Amino acid sequence: MNVDSFQQSLNQSLQVLILKIEQFVGVAVQAATLLQRQFAEATRNWSSPIEFSPLQLTLLKVLLVLLLGTAALIAYSWRVYGNVITEKFVRASTLKEIEELKLSVAKLKLPKEHSPRI
Repeated sequence: MNVDSFQQSLNQSLQVLILKIEQFVGVAVQAATLLQRQFAEATRNWSSPIEFSPLQLTLLKVLLVLLLGTAALIAYSWRVYGNVITEKFVRASTLKEIEELKLSVAKLKLPKEHSPRI
């Protein structure tokens, strides 16, 4: 009997949740429609200062697709290889490595403006 009351309670809760979600979606759609209508009214007499030819529009779309694709590939690559890159190139230098670097720079006898600031 306890399982039946639990299921009934769960069903009622889910129905209430679905009704609230439906109300929220209705309000969101109304707000989006209102914003779109106001934006259309505000920009009704607006003309673009730049007029694109069909070729320029096509090239712009291709450029944007390439940029977005490249950004997505970089983000994916960083997610996969980011830890490896960080471990290889961004690691704390030891005191011994710093001393070796200072000695190797001193052997070069560079002018002061060309010597690294260690």
